[in-house]
Amino acid sequence: MCLGRVVEHAPRSAFYARPLHPYSQALMQAVPEPDPRREKGRAGTSLAGELPSVLSPPPGCVFASRCPKAADLCRQTRPDLREVAPGRLAACHFIEEP
Repeated sequence: MCLGRVVEHAPRSAFYARPLHPYSQALMQAVPEPDPRREKGRAGTSLAGELPSVLSPPPGCVFASRCPKAADLCRQTRPDLREVAPGRLAACHFIEEP
C-alpha cells in the first residue's frame, strides 16, 4: 500500500522473488542486509522527489512524484489495480510482465 492505496497484491513467494510495482521494488531495496559487511557495500536506495500529501493526494498515481518510471499519464490518471499475471495484481501503467 502507498498512501492508503493498494499498488500490488501477489502471493508472498512471488512478491519477494520479484516485486512488480516501482513502490514495492523501492520498499524491498530498502530492507537492510543482515550482514553488516554486505550492507555497507550496498548501493544507496533513497528515492528522489517530493513526498505527496496524505491529506491531499495527487490525482494520478500516488507514487508518481518519486517513481523512476513516471510519465505525464501517471501524474494525471490513477492506474487501476489489474491482473498482470495469474494471481498478481498491480496498479501501474508501465508494469513489466513477469
